[in-house]
Amino acid sequence: MKKVLFIINGMTKSNGKVGISGGDIRLFEVMKNMDQVEKHILTTTNGLSAMEKLGISCDEKTIINYEVNPGAFSNLWVSLVSFFKSYRKIKLEKDDIIYSSCEHLYDVLPAMKMKIFKKAKWYAVYHWVEDYPWKDKRGNTPFVPRYLYWLNRAFSGFLIKLFATKILAVSEPTKEKLISMKKIKPERIKAVDCGVNYEKIIEVRKKYESEKGAEFDAVFMKRLNYGKGVSDLLEIWKKVVAVKKDAKLGVIGEGSEDILEKINAFIKENKLENNIKLFGVVYDFEEKFRIINSSKLFILPSHEENWAIVIGEAMAIGAPVLVYDLPEITSIWKDNVEWVERFDTDQFSEKILKYLGDENLRKQKMEKADTFIPSLDRKNIANNELK
Repeated sequence: MKKVLFIINGMTKSNGKVGISGGDIRLFEVMKNMDQVEKHILTTTNGLSAMEKLGISCDEKTIINYEVNPGAFSNLWVSLVSFFKSYRKIKLEKDDIIYSSCEHLYDVLPAMKMKIFKKAKWYAVYHWVEDYPWKDKRGNTPFVPRYLYWLNRAFSGFLIKLFATKILAVSEPTKEKLISMKKIKPERIKAVDCGVNYEKIIEVRKKYESEKGAEFDAVFMKRLNYGKGVSDLLEIWKKVVAVKKDAKLGVIGEGSEDILEKINAFIKENKLENNIKLFGVVYDFEEKFRIINSSKLFILPSHEENWAIVIGEAMAIGAPVLVYDLPEITSIWKDNVEWVERFDTDQFSEKILKYLGDENLRKQKMEKADTFIPSLDRKNIANNELK
């Protein structure tokens, strides 16, 4: 039986919890739903912890004994450790597949090494093509982290271009950017899809139908960093509360200690303690979607997305979605969401207030999404991944 070695070394731990991104969820769902292969995984202690919490199984594990923390040093360290670690116990044949889960060095370096020395095929997942740091400030990310982030990705992208057997671009726009910006030949790239656990989400939606929209005016769910729009999120909600004093926002996701300190300071400074609730990362599937179900809206003022699986998940649970009109995702979600002009926090807050004040508008957007989202059931996606 063909082996697939999945590599996922970038899951970070902060405040005692391992954060889980949309890309991580995508990988685990691909693993769960991929048939007729022997599944092996290379990950860190953080990845192992997340797998155990989410009930992800595989045939064999290779664990790097290191807890990755947010920040450039930890990122660099796990990249070096993953590259220099001995993988003699991992047995791969030429028809087996090394599957790196993202385009960061901590996944790319060990994949490249095993491609060279074990002669297996390397399928490199590419989620998002970074713009140049002097053009895109990633949601006001500070100068040094922004350039380090770009250098990491630029170098790993170069290695993928040189050594990967196949590049799995998560969305057609990502594929087009790999061709135009990275100058990779189109025949080496396959655009792949994301999906949602549709049936399971619908079960939660039906179970808690009486709670729909009863607790929060809006919910945000993403990793808490500048690129995912955390600064915009706070400014937007401050403007919403200026008009609707009792407006309540739920925030699901984990961030670094530095980011969380800034979020809490902003909340305190602007007297938003009764308007914003921070949940941290929520591992339990039912609990997570029960929270989103209890909201009237789902909002995503992110500055960088390639697909944004959370949009589909919010649509499946029945929450109308408001999101910036990022060019990478407009062709995916079309008119099934409410688009907001990029990085315009005034317009974002105005549209939130408009939707909160119009139940019929919310219902119309929800009904439109209900006809669209079943096509993205992830059951149909996993087995097409490696074809």
